[in-house]
Amino acid sequence: MRADPAYQRASVYVANYAASLRKHGTEAYAEGVVHFALSRIRPDADGFVSFARLRDILCDVSVSGLLVPALDRLEKAGIVNIERIPEAPSLPNRVQLRIPL
Repeated sequence: MRADPAYQRASVYVANYAASLRKHGTEAYAEGVVHFALSRIRPDADGFVSFARLRDILCDVSVSGLLVPALDRLEKAGIVNIERIPEAPSLPNRVQLRIPL
C-alpha cells in the first residue's frame, strides 16, 4: 500500500499478465514465467544466465516437464539463445535473452 505508484502499476501489470497467460494453458504460462524471470535476472559479462541459476530461481517449475520445454519453445521463437553442453545436449548450460519482456 505504501509502494510508489509506479511499482503498484507494475504489480498490477504483472498480475494481469500472469492471469492472461494462465488462460492460454500450461505451456504459455511456463514460457511467460521463464521469459519474465530471464528479463529480471542480471546476466553475466557475456550476456548469459546459467541454467543452474535459472533453475534455482524457478525452483517450483519442473525442469524436465516445464522449464526445458519452455526454453526450447522460446529458442524456436527467437526469444532466447541456448548454449548446451556437448556431453548432455538435452540440458541447457547457459541461456541468453535476446528479446526482453
